[in-house]
Amino acid sequence: MPAPPYFVAIVPESFAAGHAYYGDVGITQELFGDYIWDIICRHVNGSSEEYTQMDFARRLYLRDLYLACGCVDKQERAWTAFDARYRRFITDLVRFCYRHGTDNEEIADSVLVSLFLNDRSGRQRIASYDGRSSLATWLRVIVTNRAINDRNERKLATDEGVVDVPDGRALINLESSLRAQRYGSILTESLAEALGEITEKERLMLLWRYEQNLQLGQIARLMGIHQANVTRQMLRLQTKLRETVVQRLAMQYRLSRSAIEECLAEVVDNPQLSIPLMALIKAVPKPAARAGDAPPPREPFRSPRAADGY
Repeated sequence: MPAPPYFVAIVPESFAAGHAYYGDVGITQELFGDYIWDIICRHVNGSSEEYTQMDFARRLYLRDLYLACGCVDKQERAWTAFDARYRRFITDLVRFCYRHGTDNEEIADSVLVSLFLNDRSGRQRIASYDGRSSLATWLRVIVTNRAINDRNERKLATDEGVVDVPDGRALINLESSLRAQRYGSILTESLAEALGEITEKERLMLLWRYEQNLQLGQIARLMGIHQANVTRQMLRLQTKLRETVVQRLAMQYRLSRSAIEECLAEVVDNPQLSIPLMALIKAVPKPAARAGDAPPPREPFRSPRAADGY
C-alpha cells in the first residue's frame, strides 16, 4: 500500500541525515521512502495504526538504511561508501574472532562479497538488513556467526578424521573422474569460448587472482582503482563466464538443467582432474579488434610482486 502522508513527512529529514553521513549513494528521496515503508509494512503485522507504524519507524536506524537502500539498488557509489566505511571494521572483527594466522583480509573480502551476492531466496544478502539494529551491530553478528561456523566445521573435520569411516573423499574423486570423462571436452570448449570474449584486462585480473593468489587490495593497487571496484568487476566477470558456459552447454550440446549442474560440479569438486583453467586463460587469443576500436595498450605481463616493490 502507498505510504501515508504522516510517514512521507519524515522522509526528507532522514534522507538528509543519511546523505550527510554517507554522501551521495545514487538513490532518490522517493526510492528511500518506499524502501523504508516496505520494511515497516513487513514488520508491523499489517497494522494500519499511525502510532504503531511511526513508533516502529522512529526505532529504525534510518541513516544506515539509507546506505543499505543504495546497496540493494546496486548503486556503485553506495558499495564504494560501504567499503570505505566498513571494510576496516570487518577486518578488525575477523582479527578478533578468528585464530592467529588467519588471512584476515581474505575473509573480510569474502564477507563483503557475500553481502553483494544473492541468498537462496534470490535477494541480495545486504537486503536482509532491516535497520532494527545499527549496521555495525548487524555486521558484528554476521562475522561472529561465520567464525563460529568455521570453527565447528574444523572441529567436525578433526573428529571425523579419527573415526573409522569409509573414505568419502575417494568416492568423491571417483565420481568426479567419471564426470570428467563424460563432460570434460565440452566443458573445456565452452569455457574456452567464454574466455575468448573477455578483455585483456579481465584476463590479467584472473591470472593475478587465481594464479598468483593476490588479494583484491593488491590487484586494486596494480590497476589504480578502488578495491570495491575490483570486487564488483570480479563478480561480474565470474557471472559473465558462467552464463556464457551455461548458455553454450544448453544450446549447442542440448544438456538439461540437471546435466549442466553436474557438469559445473566437476570444476568445483575436483579441479585437478578437470579443466586446466589457468592454461586456458593464457592460451585464449586476444579478442579480434573491431572497426573503430582503439588499439589496446602495449603493457607486458609482469610480476605484481615486483610492481609492488616486494
